[in-house]
Amino acid sequence: MKRAGLFSSPLGFMLTILLFAGLGFSLWRDRGLAFSPGAITAKTRPGVTIENYTSHAEFEKECSFCHDPLRATLAQKCIECHTQIGEQISRAEGLHGKLKNVERCNLCHPEHQGREFDPSAAAHSFFDHSITRFSLTRHQLNFDATAMSCAACHTGEGLYTSVADSDCENCHRQHDATLMTTHLAQAGARCQACHDGKDRMRDFDHNATAFPLDGRHTDLVCMDCHAEGQFKDIPHACQDCHAEPIVHQGILGLACGDCHTAAGWKPARYEGQSFDHAATTRFSLNRHPVDYTGATMTCAACHPANAGQSLAKADLQICITCHAQRDQAFMDQHQADYGTACLDCHDGVDRLSNFDHNLLFPLDGRHAEADCAACHRDSAGGKRFRNTPTTCVECHPEPEIHAGVFGVDCEYCHTTQAWSPANLRQHTFPLNHGLEDGAPQTACETCHTVNYTTYTCYGCHEHQAQDIQEEHDQEVFDKAGVSRDRLLECAICHPTGTEEP
Repeated sequence: MKRAGLFSSPLGFMLTILLFAGLGFSLWRDRGLAFSPGAITAKTRPGVTIENYTSHAEFEKECSFCHDPLRATLAQKCIECHTQIGEQISRAEGLHGKLKNVERCNLCHPEHQGREFDPSAAAHSFFDHSITRFSLTRHQLNFDATAMSCAACHTGEGLYTSVADSDCENCHRQHDATLMTTHLAQAGARCQACHDGKDRMRDFDHNATAFPLDGRHTDLVCMDCHAEGQFKDIPHACQDCHAEPIVHQGILGLACGDCHTAAGWKPARYEGQSFDHAATTRFSLNRHPVDYTGATMTCAACHPANAGQSLAKADLQICITCHAQRDQAFMDQHQADYGTACLDCHDGVDRLSNFDHNLLFPLDGRHAEADCAACHRDSAGGKRFRNTPTTCVECHPEPEIHAGVFGVDCEYCHTTQAWSPANLRQHTFPLNHGLEDGAPQTACETCHTVNYTTYTCYGCHEHQAQDIQEEHDQEVFDKAGVSRDRLLECAICHPTGTEEP
């Protein structure tokens, strides 16, 4: 029996030849499009050209641009054109440098889905934004409650560009301009250095961190420490922000907290006690910022450091040696006049170079003749200049003749010219005994023979008590309103010193 087939007749053979010829021509003309699973995207990006093409659709017939079996993978063919993506992957930088399975481009960017299909937009449903270190947890909606698109933040060319901090600022400023102005001034403009999209940091408490802000630190703005927007790995040691003072550099070490607190550089605490040089030592450093060469004076200049690096008590010989280098002759004379107890007179506030004794205690009259040591001496015979007494009674004992009567305000009656004559400013009985003006005054001792609380007129007037009694009858006393037992108190009735009352 004869087999029937395509080539069983000349006509069938010719049809077969024509079929394969047409198929071959079609494959040659369409470059294999007959086997394509679908149309390629025609999506373009304004102004972007790669290898002279603006979209995949323009090389649709060049299958080998993307498919080269047994020679290259699909991903390798992709990055032949998308070179910037290849650089991100090789350097592990940018968006694609962080993706898993990055070698399988088609997982996120499928093709042959039609002319209007957008491979880049399709990747969004597969993309985990958290790998960018900025979560979208708080960026799902705009301030007007509309859905937030990628382009709201990624305003640069392409969807994979980094978000500019200025875009963050512009968006949030539209919502609250006052807040943004204050925030930028305090924290700077590097938004993403502090914000990760998960927390608004509205309830942030710096005191809950490893560096509480207390004392003077509370006056700081963020940028004082977080320069250039740096918020991570900020140093906490004092010397990282504050240079060690020259005055104790290399002496007291860098454990600043042992002596100083955030409340203020001064007063410091030294060896467990509050320390202020002027208050503690009674010597101010106002006049000792630099030495005679102009170099900053350090603690060790006056306080030699011990082996344990603690400061010894100041040796006054250091004062003498230092100042003698400036003027040896002056120091020799100064020590001869005032001794070597420098701190008895000097407190560091004033050099006493323009010292005027009259501003403290005028040296006039007999005081001008007094030697310094006559007043500036202590109980042991040494010299004392600080807290020298200035009242008369501390140097001059009160005279017995008026002890306990007139008080110790000696200057009320006496002057520094001399102790006597005194100037009695109040005396009801005329000191010239009522004589004409210009008559000499009667000496105090004439009437006050014992003390100044009693007097007698018998020192001059030789009275007889009986005669006086007879002369001053009862009527006289009654008129004067004086008791007879006060007969000897003559000034009661003769206050001006005359005979007639």
